[in-house]
Amino acid sequence: MGASGRVGGGVARALGAAGAAFRVGLRSPEKWTEPSGEAAYFDLAAPTTYSALQGCPRLFLMWPPGTTTAQVGALLISARAQGIRQVVFLSILGAEKVPALPHRRIERLLERSGLEWVLLRASYFMQNLSTTHRDDIKRRGELFVPAGRGRTSMVDAQDVAEVAALALREGHARVAYDLTGPAAPDYFEVAALLSDELGQTIRHADPSALEFVRLSVLRGVALSFALFMLAEYTVARLGRAGRVTRTVEEVLGRPASDLRAFVRRERDAWR
Repeated sequence: MGASGRVGGGVARALGAAGAAFRVGLRSPEKWTEPSGEAAYFDLAAPTTYSALQGCPRLFLMWPPGTTTAQVGALLISARAQGIRQVVFLSILGAEKVPALPHRRIERLLERSGLEWVLLRASYFMQNLSTTHRDDIKRRGELFVPAGRGRTSMVDAQDVAEVAALALREGHARVAYDLTGPAAPDYFEVAALLSDELGQTIRHADPSALEFVRLSVLRGVALSFALFMLAEYTVARLGRAGRVTRTVEEVLGRPASDLRAFVRRERDAWR
């Protein structure tokens, strides 16, 4: 699932590089143009498309926003009936502490499903800087994040994808991986790093909660997404997003990517 996105696409590329046979489930399978893997029509909201799982012993699972955990539950029932044995699920760091979070509800479904499972509890993706916040950085020279001096343990989505691909290939089971990068900067430090690498001044605007939501909506962000981001950055402001682990290094046998290396690799996104 999710092969058109950052993590799912990275999983597919990593599997292809390893020579593994795999299938991607997409609502527009004709758009799959990668040299490896086959594509099938799949839509979590349409149970008739769950036949895309046939013949696959392992599943990379994501929760698509806008769908329900009940739909994920129906997929897991179908997956087991069709011979799926292992599910690798992209979750969120700290999900086990928030019972109401959809990701935690899905984790609990997996734990009761009779399937082997791997939980990828990923921290804040570095890629949010080159996608969600790209225009603010590129056009306005500012990092517009209501996080104060709160620290955030960022992780490269490519590292998460490589952990997922390895877990699928090696059949890891009944384990939760807490995945972060090697450091937890605050957003003033992130702005300073961006300034240094991009050769221009990027400031951390640090708006108030009200200003963040108001200006985000004025700039075309959906209110629901603006409120989601506010909640995410409030966790950082309260000092609860800075936990760092070495799990990426322990699983992959190499250090996790750091933020400076990521910015250098993605520099063209902000130009």
